[in-house]
Amino acid sequence: MEREEFCTLARQLRAGIMALSQRFLKDEAEAEDNVQDTLLRLWTIREKLDEVRSVQALSYAICKNLCVSKLRQKRIIPMELNEEIKVISAHDSEWMLEEKENAQWLEERIEELPSSQMQILRMSQQDGLENAEIAEVLGITETTVRTALCKARKSLLEKLMKRERQRER
Repeated sequence: MEREEFCTLARQLRAGIMALSQRFLKDEAEAEDNVQDTLLRLWTIREKLDEVRSVQALSYAICKNLCVSKLRQKRIIPMELNEEIKVISAHDSEWMLEEKENAQWLEERIEELPSSQMQILRMSQQDGLENAEIAEVLGITETTVRTALCKARKSLLEKLMKRERQRER
């Protein structure tokens, strides 16, 4: 692939890569850096891109992997707070502490999921991606995405119910 052809391809892919990066990283400057890193990775394999079935899916997979790596380095999982949590008054500090403990407990249970289920669950719940988008990014079928989400949610529900039974004792 020649330079001009790659530049045209990069312009076509840039908006989608940027949107995906922003969903993961929540910071525009970091997202832009991630776009550049993704395009750089594509540039290094430009000679083989003609053999790839979907360059867009490949670019999304590279982008997602770079984002996950950056988040793991920081050990930060992006989550937006609900409006009700933002406006809680000071006298509700006990409730806030309990909610913080619950969120931490849930995060620990999510971390215990098999990595594929954890990744798909986060892409769905935290990043707001549709099943079709997740399937495209990960290069799997929508059925596989639905199955993984179902198993992850069932596992978390079982653990939550077990926790509640233990609290009642």
